[in-house]
Formats: sequence, structure tokens, C-alpha cells
Amino acid sequence: MVGGENLGDLVREHSSAVMRYAAATAKRMGLEASELAALEHLQAAGPMTLGRLGERLSMSPGAVTALVDRLERKGYVERVPNPKDRRSALVRETQAGLEESLAHLWPYIAEMREIEGRFSEEEQAIVARFLSAATEATHRHAEADRRL
Repeated sequence: MVGGENLGDLVREHSSAVMRYAAATAKRMGLEASELAALEHLQAAGPMTLGRLGERLSMSPGAVTALVDRLERKGYVERVPNPKDRRSALVRETQAGLEESLAHLWPYIAEMREIEGRFSEEEQAIVARFLSAATEATHRHAEADRRL
């Protein structure tokens, strides 16, 4: 219990708030939620193949191709040759796409940094340890669900 609230309930509430924020941000940017999610994956992990992006988004090859086509037409991403496999391409966010994303996301990022600054280094380390473990568990369950 944290301040009378169950930590699991707080995590679930935060997760719901993040999904709500992502949907509102996507709408403001003229994107679908899955398109914004693709941009976030590319920002976090860098350029990747369509197949890897599809895995991260739990989308079929056809669906991820259509998604990347839409983002490419909007100028958010581009396909570039894969230096490790000439038969495939990598999808990467364009500079314009990154700038547009950050223009919408920066107020949120800045507020999260301000909140982080309210915690001592020891508290930050505890929160970081929890969030890292929770994120790892979430990825593990998403991967297991993807295989079903």
C-alpha cells in the first residue's frame, strides 16, 4: 500500500492515463494511435525493419506496411537501405517527424522531468528499479501474447 492505495492499482491508473494521453496526442497530430506508437518505438529503438516494427506493435506484415506507407506520405518516416541486409529496408523517423513529435510531446516530457526532480537520488533509484522491472514484465507479457 502506498498512501492508502495499492501500488498495482496506481500502475494500472497510470497506464490508462498514458494510453489516454497517447490517443489525445495522436489526434492532435492527425495520426492514429498505432501511428504514434510506431513513432515512439522508432524514437526509442532507432531504425528497424518492417518486420521488427510489426512485432513491437503486434501487427501483421500487411498492416504494418500500410501504417508505414501512411507515415511516409505524411513525412514522418522514410525507408532506407538496410546496411546489414541489402534485400530489406529499415524504417526510420525523419528529422521533420521527430521535430513534429517533440513539439507535441515536449510539454509532457518537461513536466515529467520536473516531477522527477522532486525526488531524491535514492527515491529516483527505487522508482527506476520498479519501473524497469514493470516495463520488462510488460514487454514479456506482450511478447507472449503476440505468439498466441
